[in-house]
Amino acid sequence: MTAISKSPSGRAASTGAVLLVAMVFMLLLALVAGTVMQTSMLEFRMAGNDQFREEAFQQAQAVATSITQEIDNFPVSGAVGYTICSSGCDANTLTYDATMVTNPSLVSGIVTREGPLILESFPVRLSESQASSSPSYDAAVFEVEVEYNGSDEGLGNAAIAQGVAIRIASSSQ
Repeated sequence: MTAISKSPSGRAASTGAVLLVAMVFMLLLALVAGTVMQTSMLEFRMAGNDQFREEAFQQAQAVATSITQEIDNFPVSGAVGYTICSSGCDANTLTYDATMVTNPSLVSGIVTREGPLILESFPVRLSESQASSSPSYDAAVFEVEVEYNGSDEGLGNAAIAQGVAIRIASSSQ
C-alpha cells in the first residue's frame, strides 16, 4: 500500500491565493467608498450653493418689496431716465426697511423713471372704496432694480427687477 503524502507547499499556495483575492476585494470596496464619498460631498456643496442663491433671492425680493411700499422712492417730477440709487451713485438714497435684510451692506438698489413720461389711460384696478367712474388713469412708470451680492462673504448673488406704475392726477380729470 502506498501512502499519499500531502505537500505543505500546496497548502501554503492556496492560503496565499485567498489572501490575494481578499486584498483585491478590499481595494475595490475602497475605490467604491471613495467615489461615493466624493459624490456626496459634491452634492452637499451644490445643495449649499442652491440654499445661498435662494436666500439671496429672498433678500433682494424683500428689499424690492420694501422699496415699492415707500412712495417717496418714486418722484413723478423727474424726467425719463432719472435714477435714485442706494449705493453712492447719487446724493439721493432709497428708503427701505433695512431690518428685512441680514446684511444691508450687500444690497444695492436703483429706481429708474421709465418712458413715456406719462402713460395715459393706464388701466388700474382699484379697491371698491377707491373706485371711480374713470376706467383708467395716467401713470408714471418706474423700474426697481435690486442686487444682493454676497460673493465676497461666500454667500449667493441675486438680482431682480420690478416694474411699478404710480397713479398720478390726469390733466383731463
